[in-house]
Amino acid sequence: MVTGIMTNIVFFALVILLGVVSPSSTTPPSYEVPKATIEVYYPKGFQVSIPHEEGITLFAFHGKLNEEMDGLEAGTWARDIVVPKNGRWTFRDRITRLQLGDTLYYWTYVIYKGLGYREDDGVYVVKEYFNTTTTSITPASSTEPSVTKTTGSCSSAVTIVNGAPVRCADQLVFQENFEGNKLDSAKWTVERRIPRAPSHEFCLYLDDVQDVLKLSNGKVRLKPISTLEHFGPGFSLKSSLQLGNTCTGKLNSNECSVTPNVITIIPPYISAQFSTKKKFSFKYGLVEVRAKMPHAMWVTPQLWLEPIDPKYGDSNYNSGQMRIAQTRNDGGQTDLLAGLILNSRPDWYSFKLCLQRTAHNLSQEFHTYRMLWTKDVITFSLDTEEYCRYEIKSEEESFKNLKVFGQYLPNRNLLQGGSKWAPFDQEFYLRVGESIGGFSDFHDGVWSEKKPWINTHPRAMLHFRNAYQSNKTWLDRADFEIDYIKVFSV
Repeated sequence: MVTGIMTNIVFFALVILLGVVSPSSTTPPSYEVPKATIEVYYPKGFQVSIPHEEGITLFAFHGKLNEEMDGLEAGTWARDIVVPKNGRWTFRDRITRLQLGDTLYYWTYVIYKGLGYREDDGVYVVKEYFNTTTTSITPASSTEPSVTKTTGSCSSAVTIVNGAPVRCADQLVFQENFEGNKLDSAKWTVERRIPRAPSHEFCLYLDDVQDVLKLSNGKVRLKPISTLEHFGPGFSLKSSLQLGNTCTGKLNSNECSVTPNVITIIPPYISAQFSTKKKFSFKYGLVEVRAKMPHAMWVTPQLWLEPIDPKYGDSNYNSGQMRIAQTRNDGGQTDLLAGLILNSRPDWYSFKLCLQRTAHNLSQEFHTYRMLWTKDVITFSLDTEEYCRYEIKSEEESFKNLKVFGQYLPNRNLLQGGSKWAPFDQEFYLRVGESIGGFSDFHDGVWSEKKPWINTHPRAMLHFRNAYQSNKTWLDRADFEIDYIKVFSV
């Protein structure tokens, strides 16, 4: 707690002597405390100020975050300002990270010509950032906005962040540069769970394996390792595994524990996955990710958007998933995929995924992947080239009215309660990770290497493990590196 001890003593002494903080009700007030101006900065810090005028000798700010003040309590912040600067009395916090949608509850106090006056019951909801620097990037296509953080006048935005509308378009609303040596827990939750339906990936997601998730030199690197290698001698893939109360899956479910039977095993590899779930979500925006993709076969880099609310169904991707970018390697060929997932059934899974066979060396160099999401269009770009676009010009073209092999989506009745963009008409959060195998991302067909499992087969994971247990170099090219992630308002 920040305190101005001596002035607070004087202030509360005045309360005792005068019986009031502001002039009594029998004396008409000759001064009214100006409404405080509050400015919140990204990624951290805020300030509270009032204009100076002759006669003011003190300004005090008392506030709490997302919790109402209990009368005239000191609060989390209790600071007295005794000298004005640049014509204003200003309290500045330089370390607190405020999210869009957060609420500051506060009261202010001013000593004016020797008497004390208050502004009570102040409430400020964070709806925008007032950054004073300006940063621009080159648009991915002529249809995308030039992305600039602005102050002052601006074009209005349609973006919503954490339930609150953003005032200005082209504003940076989320940024991760992966500085330091660990992920920022104010932004990210690292998964600790066993992946299950619908994809049933062949890996564990753990949060305490340093070799799998590393931050260094302003980048994050993901690289799967062998489960047996991590747990060491005496551990078997037929052993029981309990992830405990720190499991991020559904507690007391098979996402948090596994006891193998005759045909099942513990996932043979360990990987990592992290998300902004319950910390940052948005509806409409421009996402930009600079990354270097893995090149190992059967490995899937994950740059996804997931819905905050399973309003259209809580299984089989019924509430939608947006894939900003992923690659699929087949020998010397690399496929770049992006798009929208509507359902996990094979006939629907790739129906709205765009595939581009690219000559770019996506695993040797960093490239920029962008997704633009507006009320009218969703597009995906590699560097400056747009290669995937979705537009819905009429209700007949909406996803709830699509048919594959003469059949509507299984959750069509729920989609009919949404807009023509349903299920992509609510807030989504970011998910980043790297997976191995599974039932969804690698079709049962011809590959440069023989695919060692059949999707949905009960022994699929065991067959995969048996095929690669003696291959010590298979994961040498599985590194997935990310330089930064940014989200801008539109």
